[in-house]
Amino acid sequence: MKKLLILFIVILFCACDEPVKIDSADWSGTISATDERNAIMNTFPDAYENNDREAALSIFAEDAVFYVNDTQLTAVDVVDAFMTGHEYFDDVKNIDRTTTTMFYNNGEIYTNYWYTWNGTNKKTGELLSIRGHAWFKWDGLKVVEAYNAFDPTEYNKVFE
Repeated sequence: MKKLLILFIVILFCACDEPVKIDSADWSGTISATDERNAIMNTFPDAYENNDREAALSIFAEDAVFYVNDTQLTAVDVVDAFMTGHEYFDDVKNIDRTTTTMFYNNGEIYTNYWYTWNGTNKKTGELLSIRGHAWFKWDGLKVVEAYNAFDPTEYNKVFE
């Protein structure tokens, strides 16, 4: 019985010791938390927090497309709309940020960005906190396409 138990433990440990397989599929690749695109992308929410329109636009190619919850806009439209929020909210911040850049085997490069948006309603003094996710597609060191997803329900109540 003791030998059977030892054999079982050996098999268990050996079964768990499989090597990591490198996936060569087009939409597989490598991820980096230290790539320079992470820092470039983080200048966007920094500029947004500081209500700095020009700095926010600086990461985008001239013809960049930006989707907000599936609505297609230009980067200029999005930045202008985001900056309008400063008229209704104080202390606008993106906290709990996580930024990583993915280098896909097909040559595409995307930066993923998870965040919590915080702002204090100027009328009510209430803090609003919304989780969101965005991705930014790169051509060199310029963003050519972006997508930002979040639930705008509570945010939009400020405009009622």
